[in-house]
Amino acid sequence: MKVVEEMGSNNASSHVKGDHTLHIHKVGAPPKQKLVKGIKDAARETFFSDHPLCHLNDKPISRKLVLGLKAVFPILEWGRDYSFHKFRGDLVSGLTIASLCIPQDIAYAKLANLDPQYAL
Repeated sequence: MKVVEEMGSNNASSHVKGDHTLHIHKVGAPPKQKLVKGIKDAARETFFSDHPLCHLNDKPISRKLVLGLKAVFPILEWGRDYSFHKFRGDLVSGLTIASLCIPQDIAYAKLANLDPQYAL
């Protein structure tokens, strides 16, 4: 079966004049990986896509541990500077978002003919 592409007379194309066939390129499947390596690579890409631990290679073990924990749990970095004033702002923003999102989600559930509890 031949696939033909229609081209207007004023369309610029890199095809040879008169050649109106659509070129189809097949892409091969990626090489197979072992199951454990595939899961490990997928988890690394999901949780550490920006490679936060790559700068720890030349540090001593104790420093690697502290910096690694700070990279995985950012609250260890900014938690010391967190104040009641910042908490109050976070609380107000959380309540604002909740007051907007909960009714909106319930309305979307009703539009989809679902019970409201499925929106939450």
